[in-house]
Amino acid sequence: MFRRLLCTLALIAPLAAAPATVSAACAGTDLLADLPQAEAQALAEAMEGQPYPAGNHWLARKGKARITVIGTLHMFDPRMTAAMENLAPAVREADLLLVEATEQEMAQMQAELGRRPELLFLQDGPSLLERLDPRDWAQLSAELAERGVPGMMAAKMQPWYVAMMLGMPACAMPKPGEQLQGLDKLLMDVAAASGTPTRALEAFDTVFHIFAGFTIDQQLDMIRASLPLADRAEDMFATLTEAYFAEEHRKIWEYSRILTRTAPGTDPVQAEADFDLLERALLTERNRAWMTVIRAEAGDGRAPRHLVVAAGAAHLSGPDGVLALLAADGWEMERRPF
Repeated sequence: MFRRLLCTLALIAPLAAAPATVSAACAGTDLLADLPQAEAQALAEAMEGQPYPAGNHWLARKGKARITVIGTLHMFDPRMTAAMENLAPAVREADLLLVEATEQEMAQMQAELGRRPELLFLQDGPSLLERLDPRDWAQLSAELAERGVPGMMAAKMQPWYVAMMLGMPACAMPKPGEQLQGLDKLLMDVAAASGTPTRALEAFDTVFHIFAGFTIDQQLDMIRASLPLADRAEDMFATLTEAYFAEEHRKIWEYSRILTRTAPGTDPVQAEADFDLLERALLTERNRAWMTVIRAEAGDGRAPRHLVVAAGAAHLSGPDGVLALLAADGWEMERRPF
């Protein structure tokens, strides 16, 4: 199970889950720029009929209420400076900014990790050194050393967290003490300067609970699947960022699905089921939970309420995306310049 799902984690984590920063030293090739014909056709077919497949900036209207929806990337890229010229005015005039995690939630998370090391570290049973065969462990420890994690520490980490780190190139790993610097942070800075209140869409430990739902064996499979791809992490990262700034968030998601399903030695049916499980955990269930918060804050449209909702761009598209859920709830959707 979860064979080659690191393709998915590497490509969509900054759009959907883990915050990160990116260094100017990062380089890589956009894998979508020159797809073989068969893969390009498969991707085009997967995109057909997908609700709201593109666009990082939307305006939803219902009666007197408005919701500005912004798809974010949880790492800094210089191209965000131009985007902020379009996005900042909405934040300044909003009644509330909703993000995945405010700085308060980030501080809560750090405090909780200090109190509960089991969230990131194995407390009982064999270490990763003992659970993995020697060849896999040797490659894993070398890859994590490049990312600044010594082998003794890596051996005791939760395997899902190790898999997530392997999906990020060394150039994009946060430095010690480095703050969240993605588009979310830029929007929160504008809100703080203009007096716009900011609130989190979910509890600070939501992602920990998601991965705690996977068994140790499933998490170990994530590591094993990631190792053959670790040396291509910069290419995958470049693919993600180019798709993001082209505002094609659904394309990167469906490309991840194709990579998972067509990897050599993979059972396509099982791979599709694995992908769907991860999609439900990382996106669908969270999107629906967020809608409860959004409805409560936006009201029924009778009051002139204006919200800004900023979340990873992977959450926007598809039948269970935030945009489709808003439309199903009676909101009129309009794409705006990003």
